[in-house]
Amino acid sequence: MRRWIWLLVLALGVAGAQAPKVDGRIAPGEYAKTYRHEKSGITLYWSIVGDTLYLALEGKSKGWIGIGFLPEKGDKKKGADQYLFYMDAGKLVALDMYQVKRTGAPVVDEKEGGKNSILAAAATYENDTWVVEFSRKLKTGEATDVEIVPGKKILVMLAYAGKMDPKEEHKKTERWYLEDFIF
Repeated sequence: MRRWIWLLVLALGVAGAQAPKVDGRIAPGEYAKTYRHEKSGITLYWSIVGDTLYLALEGKSKGWIGIGFLPEKGDKKKGADQYLFYMDAGKLVALDMYQVKRTGAPVVDEKEGGKNSILAAAATYENDTWVVEFSRKLKTGEATDVEIVPGKKILVMLAYAGKMDPKEEHKKTERWYLEDFIF
C-alpha cells in the first residue's frame, strides 16, 4: 500500500511540473512564480522545468520590451545576456543579445560567437500591452549567455522603448535593475 501511495505522490509531482505553453497568453496557474515590478509596471512569470526556464513578461509599452541577466553588478551592462522582443508587420521578432560594452546597444549573440538560445517564443501585443513568453536552457554553455541557477541571486534588467524599432534606445527612466533577484 505504501508503495502505491509513493507512486501516486511521485506521479502527481511530475504532473505538477508541466511546462507552460509558449503561446503568447498566460493562463491562470500556468507559471509557478510571479513578480510584479511596480515602477515599470512589468510582471514576470516563470517556471523551471528540468533544465529549462520558461519566462513571461507582461507590461505596457509603445515599442519593444526586453529583459536581461547579469550574474552580479559590475561594469554597468557589460556582459549582460539580453532578450529583446518587438513586432514587425504583426509578427514577433525575438532576439538573444549580448552586451559587449558597458553602455550602448547590445549585439545579437551570433556576432560574438554565440547563437540564439531562445527555444520557443510567442507574444500578443494589443493596445500597447505586451504578453511575451519564451524559454531557454538554464545553462546554454555559451559565453554570451548567463547561467540561471535556481535559488542563486542574479541581477535582472527590464526595459522598454517608445518605438518598435530594435535600434530605438530606451531612456534611463525606461530601464530598471532588479538586484538580488532569485529564480
